[in-house]
This record gives sequence, C-alpha cells and structure tokens, in this order.
Amino acid sequence: MLSSEPYLLSFLQLPDAGGTLVSTQDSAGLPFAARRIFWVFAADHPTERGGHAHRTTEEVLTVVQGNVRVETQTAQEKREFYLDAPAQGLYIPPFCWITVHPSPNAILCCMTSTVFEESDYIREYAEFKRLVLS
Repeated sequence: MLSSEPYLLSFLQLPDAGGTLVSTQDSAGLPFAARRIFWVFAADHPTERGGHAHRTTEEVLTVVQGNVRVETQTAQEKREFYLDAPAQGLYIPPFCWITVHPSPNAILCCMTSTVFEESDYIREYAEFKRLVLS
C-alpha cells in the first residue's frame, strides 16, 4: 500500500517462555517487499541523522534498542513520531523529508523497498522544497 503520508504500523508479536519474537511476516507486515535492511547505531551522545528524502524508496523504521524521535515533512504536513518499541514501525513514503534524533546508544533498523541507489536520494532541503513544496 503506497501512502503519501507517514504512518505508524504494528508488527506481529509472538510471546513465549523464551521471550518475544516480533515478525513482519503476517498479513499486516510491511507495506512493501523489503529489498534492503540495515541498522544504524547511534553514538553514546545525542546525534541527528537523516536529513534527506527519497524519490522512489519506501522505508519502515523500527527501534531495536533505545528510542528515536523522527520529524517528517511531506507536501501536506510536518509531523513528529516517537519510536520506543521493536513491535512498532514507522512507514516513510517517497518524497518525505526525515530527520532522526536517536537516544544515546539507540539501534534503529531500516527496511527499504529498493536497494541503495545514490540518485534516489534528495539530500538538499532546497531541492526538496522545490520538488515537493512549490
């Protein structure tokens, strides 16, 4: 399901005596087939990441450890999301500018609909404004 706005989604949780398994394999899993998965490890002090948008790539962000505050901006609105549980993800559509503020020692898992392609990135906010906000 391609949405033009970011939104939160919940992953399936399967608790058992050994802990809890979180899965995106159920019918409410990812809104796309993941082509790339990577983890971002924050420093032991406050940092800022992101500062970009994508032309075609969809993303789902989920926190594995710690928490993150994600600022999003689309043509329609600016929003802020807080991720603090591995069973919750944040869908990021194409043409959505993101800025990520991880807590110290946070681990963020990112799942994307495409493989890495530098030409897909919009790294300058002025270009984003020209393409999306004008």
